Amino acid sequence: MIIENENHTNIYDGYKEFENSLICRVNAYQKMKIMGFCSLNSEDFSLTDAQKLDLSLIQRHFDSLALDQYDENAGRYRQHSKYVYLPLLNILVPQSSENTSCYKQDIGFNDEVRNEARKFQPVPNDILLNNLIRSLIFHDFKNSPLYQYSSTVPMEVGIHFIRMKAMVESPSISVPNRLHKDGEPCTWIHLINRVGVSGGENIITDNTKTNILCNQIMHNPLDSIGIVDDLVWHQVKPIHVDEHSQVGYRDVILIDFTPMLAMPNSPS
Repeated sequence: MIIENENHTNIYDGYKEFENSLICRVNAYQKMKIMGFCSLNSEDFSLTDAQKLDLSLIQRHFDSLALDQYDENAGRYRQHSKYVYLPLLNILVPQSSENTSCYKQDIGFNDEVRNEARKFQPVPNDILLNNLIRSLIFHDFKNSPLYQYSSTVPMEVGIHFIRMKAMVESPSISVPNRLHKDGEPCTWIHLINRVGVSGGENIITDNTKTNILCNQIMHNPLDSIGIVDDLVWHQVKPIHVDEHSQVGYRDVILIDFTPMLAMPNSPS
């Protein structure tokens, strides 16, 4: 079965075995379930030559991201899109960019945007169809506690490309700039580029917000962190240019998963 987009180009043959699956020597599933997070190093992944080429294409793509219009002084550049993933059939379908480039968080998760639906530049189709991106999504889901529902529940997959760009006397700041939860049950953070910056520590605590479980800087492409939203709080610290640079940046891909569950009708 081949799913086609409106231009009649192949989106994904869900019934073919995925040829370029991502090899990782660490099974993060139990760590995610028990500790609420898992940290992976770039060395934990073994990339094929084709995947290395895909990674280089993704790295260059970050130069095309649009400035985040919701705080133009924060040095953030973003793209956002969504897929529907049917784990039982291994079908991953990009959604229409007109409907999926909007991102809304409840004020309880992010009071800095006041419950506002933010519209970002969509991720272009050639990047959504990149084989390494798909492999990351499959890896992240299989190493998520949501994997236990893979035979029954389709998933909405959000994908964010975020560049934090710092200049002299102008750090780049994430939003929200504090410990927070995202609202999606599971999120993975994959570093893609880091050039000419200091800072950007990833902080993870338990639900008391006082016990620090993780305080680390991701340095190398595909250094990764997985987060289970119910079990931990997290944040990324601002980045600053290092002493040798005038401009620096930190590029990450966020991949999140939300079960697509039907809501019952309310009684009249």
